[in-house]
Amino acid sequence: MFIAEDLKKNNIAEYIIYMWQTEDMIRSLDFDIEKIQEQIIDKYDIDDEAKAALREWYLSLIQMAELENIKESGHLQVITNIVNDLNDLHLWLLSEVSQIQYRQAYEFAAPNIKLLSSKMKVDVTNEIDICLHGLYAIMLLKLQKKEIHKDTLAAVDSFRKLISILVSKYHDREKHPEKYYK
Repeated sequence: MFIAEDLKKNNIAEYIIYMWQTEDMIRSLDFDIEKIQEQIIDKYDIDDEAKAALREWYLSLIQMAELENIKESGHLQVITNIVNDLNDLHLWLLSEVSQIQYRQAYEFAAPNIKLLSSKMKVDVTNEIDICLHGLYAIMLLKLQKKEIHKDTLAAVDSFRKLISILVSKYHDREKHPEKYYK
């Protein structure tokens, strides 16, 4: 919760990936709040009030997952909405003549996006979703200490560069909405 709040304010893509990781972690602990308490919450060096708030946050995520029927797979609708919002911004940036840097980053990433899309087994809704899933998959492979082919790393680096610019534009739009969608 504490990390999520900070990421949401400062790097929306990292927030999305963190929340996907949190969803997977909750699944791995069988949506059992007592397991989450023992294996995650109790390990935080925070006061009891903060631990209670963290427990409530996990309980709310569990409840949302159950209500949205994503206990086996899928993502919380609130996170999917953010991904869709990022994709809307992505499409807008591509249509803007002044966004040369963004279009160049996209043109570099586009073949890799198409290739990953053809290989994906998860349900993705748009190009930004594909990029984020690619970044998430690489993170998981690194955590598992699996070997990653250099071409795969290069492809995902093209996603990282595109997403980095997009995140910067997203946070700029949050501060200065008048500059966007004129």
